[in-house]
Amino acid sequence: MNLPDRMADSALRLIREAGASLIYRRIVPSFDPLTGATLLASEDFAVTGVVQEATPGRLDDALVRHGDRFVLLAAEGLPVVPAAGSAVTLDGEDWPILHVGAIRPGDRAIAWRLQVRR
Repeated sequence: MNLPDRMADSALRLIREAGASLIYRRIVPSFDPLTGATLLASEDFAVTGVVQEATPGRLDDALVRHGDRFVLLAAEGLPVVPAAGSAVTLDGEDWPILHVGAIRPGDRAIAWRLQVRR
């Protein structure tokens, strides 16, 4: 087993052990040509993630505000790539995803780092 695979296994184990059960809600807009309205469809995925308070400041030229959270999700078992505009359910409330970053020790993502804001 190579180093990226060992890192992925360790990260997944730590997320499973320390993480909480969360819901990733993928929100997909579509257009209804008959009404001209934009419709939002959603699909939920059960995930395990680690939630942490964000420190206000800058992240990739985007502002991190007081109250923001970072959610670390294991990429394994999540059949879709998380996207900004979707949401994570924390404590029974949807937190919109503002930014998605991949953690890639090699050529595959082992975890997703999401910046969320209520």
